[in-house]
Amino acid sequence: MITFTLAREVLLSGGYIVVDELENHFNKEIAATLMRFFMNGRLNKNGGVLIFSTHYPELLDEYDRNDSIFITRNRNGITAENLCLILKRNDIKKSDAYQSGFLEGTTPTYEAYMQLKRSLAAALR
Repeated sequence: MITFTLAREVLLSGGYIVVDELENHFNKEIAATLMRFFMNGRLNKNGGVLIFSTHYPELLDEYDRNDSIFITRNRNGITAENLCLILKRNDIKKSDAYQSGFLEGTTPTYEAYMQLKRSLAAALR
């Protein structure tokens, strides 16, 4: 309730609301609903901005444009990059590109997975 109360204030007067890990207290549909409020020009007349992090890649598909999405990747260090610079094609679902590894560095590599599995197996002996 607090997040939606703060969102209401930002929608009414403009400004920013920052939510770390949006899914911590909301299921996917409630998180998407909050996002849609900010994308709706009739509700967001004063240019309120929702900035959030999430572990729900499916929320990427809520956006028509890529220029307001930043993707965190781990390729020889963690980086945050604008999705419009990474994903040039519009015929691919953003969530599929993220989850499949198409964007490189967004999913664990098979080698890293196998190394973790061997390490756990050795520790449990």
